[in-house]
Amino acid sequence: MNKKDERREEEDYLQKTMQVIRKNIASYEEEVSQMQEQIDEMLDHYHDNDVEVYTALSNTVTMRDNMKHALLKNLKAMKKPYFGRIIFWDETMEKEESLYIGRGGIAKDTTHQMVIDWRAPVANAYYENGLGTCSYLSPDGKELPIDLKLKRTYEIEDSKLLDYFDTEVIANDDLLTKYLAKNKQAVLGEIIATIQKEQNDIIRKSPYHNMIVQGVAGSGKTTVAMHRISYILYNYQERFRPDDFYIVGSNRILLEYITGVLPDLDVYGIRQMTMEQLFTRLLYEDWDEKKYKVLSGGQGNADDRIRGTSTWFEELKKYCRLIEKEAIDTSTIYLNPRQFVEGLRGGVSGVYDETEGEEVNPKDLIEILSGRDIDDYVREMTKMSVQSKINMLNERLLVKIKDEFLRNRVRYTEKERKAIVKAYRGRFGKNVWKPSIFDMYREFLLEQREKGYRVRIPDKEFDVYDLAALAFIYKRIKETEVISEAHHVVIDEAQDYGMMAYSVLDFCMKDCTYTVMGDVSQNIHFGYGLNDWEELKRLLLNTDRAEFGVLKKSYRNTVEISNFAMNILRHGTFAAYPAEPIIRHGKEVEVREVTFEGRLWKEATKVCIDWLERGLNTIAVVCRTEE
Repeated sequence: MNKKDERREEEDYLQKTMQVIRKNIASYEEEVSQMQEQIDEMLDHYHDNDVEVYTALSNTVTMRDNMKHALLKNLKAMKKPYFGRIIFWDETMEKEESLYIGRGGIAKDTTHQMVIDWRAPVANAYYENGLGTCSYLSPDGKELPIDLKLKRTYEIEDSKLLDYFDTEVIANDDLLTKYLAKNKQAVLGEIIATIQKEQNDIIRKSPYHNMIVQGVAGSGKTTVAMHRISYILYNYQERFRPDDFYIVGSNRILLEYITGVLPDLDVYGIRQMTMEQLFTRLLYEDWDEKKYKVLSGGQGNADDRIRGTSTWFEELKKYCRLIEKEAIDTSTIYLNPRQFVEGLRGGVSGVYDETEGEEVNPKDLIEILSGRDIDDYVREMTKMSVQSKINMLNERLLVKIKDEFLRNRVRYTEKERKAIVKAYRGRFGKNVWKPSIFDMYREFLLEQREKGYRVRIPDKEFDVYDLAALAFIYKRIKETEVISEAHHVVIDEAQDYGMMAYSVLDFCMKDCTYTVMGDVSQNIHFGYGLNDWEELKRLLLNTDRAEFGVLKKSYRNTVEISNFAMNILRHGTFAAYPAEPIIRHGKEVEVREVTFEGRLWKEATKVCIDWLERGLNTIAVVCRTEE
């Protein structure tokens, strides 16, 4: 086929697709309107406890919301319904397939897709493979062989085909440079078309395993993280719902940016929070917003930095072990039936405690629960809090006593049984932990001060590491009801937090997997955050399928800025990850030396005024501290 006929064919397909989209929009708008009328009518006739109407109402609201999402997806596709196409020979079905790929799937009817969603497994061939024999994984993990014949990329604006080209390597630097020359919002709109292989690998990794991603400045870490969530929700719908995800960011500005972009990726209802908010969430009823305040952003002095380390976490673990040892008596528990009989006559307890040194005939004693069994239980139940262990041991003890009653039915009267159960009930302690976790944390800090650590002792204001410690104490000591939190947590700007934070998260949210994104070269809290990934790798990447990924290509900076930054990083004592900028040149970085602070302000002001006069409206002045 010659170029002219090929062009006509492509324009015909675009027009057919636009017709389907317009038809879908009209249909969905009518259905949404009809369903809204039904909802309004049901609300007018709804009465309390009318289960039938309530069920119908809930179902209609759900269907209306689904229709609204479908409508929105088609409205977004109006300007650019797709960006890519693949043609391949399907080895399994033994036929040729031609698929157009877009930000969302566009269906003509229940069996015919005009455009497939970029998250669909087969679309991976567009991002991952060169022409020729290759394969993609089906949703159930089966490898499906194909022979890729064509990969085509489209430039479409306002429903018009501007250009297209075929390429071995989709989204190469030429295409990227064209997109990056647009404004920031345009780049976000086009990013799905320009996903690189190294980004695609990370986006499509299994969510059932932990992943750490080191990404240089401008490598698209945050964008990749958001696309990963979108991909997981599309392909693992039976396991993950939006409320199974938490996105953890270092500040509200970052989280607001994420909130604004996620709907463009067909993602709704994801919870976003700072690390501080996550830890206060893990304190449940013990956190009182009116009583306590969160200190965000600021880090302590050099003497205080120990609080962000894994060493501090180990100290806290030791402290909690001592509390457990003091709270749970692991000595053998005996029953002295003879003493109980006498005790009922004379008001004396028949509970025998070997630590009291009573003179008792060993033949009179019945072992109910051995010290070894108690000790083994306490040590082996690593996921249970001290309070939960106390409650379970109390239950276990009563079961053992009732077993004794069953074995020796004729030995005990009903009155004796009641007296024995009453005497042993709550033997290990009460069923609710009374001491305050805040008082316990204060006690821990005072002990650390005695060891020589010059740490501050907060009263009502707590920073991220205080909150992490409190969350650990709550989970380790007090918790009785285990609440299921997120199933997958995405942490952005991960280098801003020290190992203390990650160690606590790993302990408090054990049934959860993580995608951790960051750049250790951008750790602005040196001594507090992460200067390398090694400790975090040992903590989170301890299974065969857990992975460490690297995003080394920078799409933000010019070659000159990247080279300048790398020359600075080479002077550091920590591991540096070099950036590979896409070939986009700019001016050399200019360095000006000033002799005193006042001069520095004047020079900076002069530069900014000069740039403003040249029409450069977006200017940032970066300072070491807020002051």
